[in-house]
Order: sequence, then C-alpha cells, then structure tokens
Amino acid sequence: MSSVALGRRLLLAAAVAVVAVGGAQSANALEKVRLLIPVRNIDEAFSPFVVAREKGYFTDEGYDVTLIAVGGSNESAIQVSAGNAEVGAASPGEALVGIQSGKLDIRYFYGLYYSNIWSVAVLPDSPIKTLADLKGKKLGVQSMGSAGTTFGRAFAQTAGLDPEKDFSFLPIGVGAQAVTSVRQKLVDGVIYWDAALAKFKFSGLDLRQIPVPENLRTLPDVALLARNDTVGKNPKMLTGIARAVAKGYDYSMANPEAAVLITWKAYPEARSKNPDTAAALKEGVIVNQARLGIWNTPKIGDKHGMLVDADWNRLIQFFVDQKVLPAAVPVDRVVTDKFIGDINAYDRASIISDAKKEDISKLQ
Repeated sequence: MSSVALGRRLLLAAAVAVVAVGGAQSANALEKVRLLIPVRNIDEAFSPFVVAREKGYFTDEGYDVTLIAVGGSNESAIQVSAGNAEVGAASPGEALVGIQSGKLDIRYFYGLYYSNIWSVAVLPDSPIKTLADLKGKKLGVQSMGSAGTTFGRAFAQTAGLDPEKDFSFLPIGVGAQAVTSVRQKLVDGVIYWDAALAKFKFSGLDLRQIPVPENLRTLPDVALLARNDTVGKNPKMLTGIARAVAKGYDYSMANPEAAVLITWKAYPEARSKNPDTAAALKEGVIVNQARLGIWNTPKIGDKHGMLVDADWNRLIQFFVDQKVLPAAVPVDRVVTDKFIGDINAYDRASIISDAKKEDISKLQ
C-alpha cells in the first residue's frame, strides 16, 4: 500500500472511530488527535493508551484521541512524518535512518520502553545454553523484516559469531504457525518480543531464554514521536497527550487487572481465548506487566518518559555497528526532553488511589 493510500486509510479510520463513539457536542469541542500504535491489533500490552482514553485522561487534557493500529514502527514513523497523524509510538530503527537521511521530519519526545523487547528463546531441553551455541543453528523470526533479525545478529556477534555465515534465520510468522514450527523443530530457537513469548507459553510452549549482554538488553526502544514542526508549534498538545499516557501507565501499574479488562472491553478481539475467566485474566495481567516492566528504569527517577541521552547515544552506535546507519546522527536531532517536566506535573497519587479503588467485578 502506498504512503498516500495508507494516509487516506488512517484519515478514514479516525473519522469512523469518532462517529462510533457518538460525536457528542463535548467531543466536538476537543482538539482531535490521531495516535498511531505500532501493532496490527491493540491488546493489553498497550493498556496505558487505552486506559488514558477510556478513563478520560486525554479528554481532561482537552483532546479527542483516536488510537489507530498501523502494524509496525516503520509505518508509524512514516505516517507521522507525512502529516497523516499527530503522534506515533515507534521503535527507533527505521526512524533513525529516516531522521539521518532527512527523509523523516520527526523527533522523539517521550520514552516508553527502557529495554529492548527481543530475546533468543529455545525449548527447555535444547542443548543451546549460551549465544555461542547458536553456531550452525536456524533461528525463527516473525519475518525477515523483523527487528528480531537485527538484534539476533547483534546478540550473536557478542559471542564471536559471524551473522552472515554461522547461523541463519527462517520466517515462521506468529501464533499457531510459529508454535508448530518450534514444536516440530523446524528451527532451533526463536527471536521474538516479550508479549509473543508470553502468549507462546499460554499455548503450551514454554521456552527458555538465553542470557544476553546487559548493554544490549538495556538499549531503549519504543517512544512517542511527532513532527519537528509540531514539537516547535504545539508543545501543549504533545505535553497533554504524553501526560495522559503517563496517567494510564500509573493506573495500569496500580491495578493491572482493571487495566487489562478495560483494554479487553475496548478491543474484544484481544481477550484471552482461555474459557476459564480467572485464568484468562491472569494471562492478560502477565502480558501486561511483562511489557510495562520495561516502561521504567532507575535512571529516570520519578520522571516518566525521560529520554536518557547516554542510552540513546548507545542505541545510535548500536545501529551504526549493525550497519543499519551509515554513520552516527547527533542525539539532539533524534530526541528532545524539553516537555518532560510539564508532562509529569500531575497528581500521581490521586491516579493511583483511583485505580486501586476500581471494582474489577464491574468490568468483567
């Protein structure tokens, strides 16, 4: 699909979503914002965004926000740069390439993931114990365009392996197809993201993760971005959107069961297929908390969303080393922290208290 065609689809999706919620007069007074989520289907791993919308945190800031699933970080970054959405969540791989080349006019303004979400995982009885043991092996990835291939190469290089000669990748998709490929040993291991590994486990495939170097595990990942002219001309909107998401995170951490149920109510297709209601909710909470566990780090203290320059410089050098970037790009072209103080200027204790009072029986 072309960028223009996709842009039209995003505009249509936003219009349909607004009509679906009734078009109340109060909503018409709010500034409309399209926020892109880099997955094909929004689920409990993204509860802060859904909670922010459903609990009225975006509305409190003066914005009528439509969450639009776009299927990937690259798409999110491209569409925001093209003006087809105001804000996007995106992993920084292709975004960095676009920023350096000048093809993407965007900048990150609020951090979400403070560790990368990728792991090498194998069957419990696999002889693979360390990254060095990957020599001669075949690793399953969702697709050859997956960021898992980039991180897989980097993980192996730290063990002295040549990613061009010593092992190979095989695209095995997601869901049942991926589970079957592992069980039938069509691959020796996989490189998948945290939520996917958790859902494999719920399908009866409990994999063992291979330890990776700390300097790679703690590379920053997904963050919120906007066009540079939006950063310059509409700081109020960016601050309000990020503050609402921060509130959604606080709520989700204080009452993950409620956050999961709120997400499932808004997106029924995300609900666990486990017929046992209690077990299904437990599964949802595991996925939710596994992802939200990387939304924080001691490095940022109590400042949600702070972008740590030293870590982003490490990330930039990582992509140079992996030949994703031809040369380093100045970090101040990639991120800005100038909104973080205002974003965090809210009554966090009140959000947490309200979350803990939520009666989950009314959400089921």
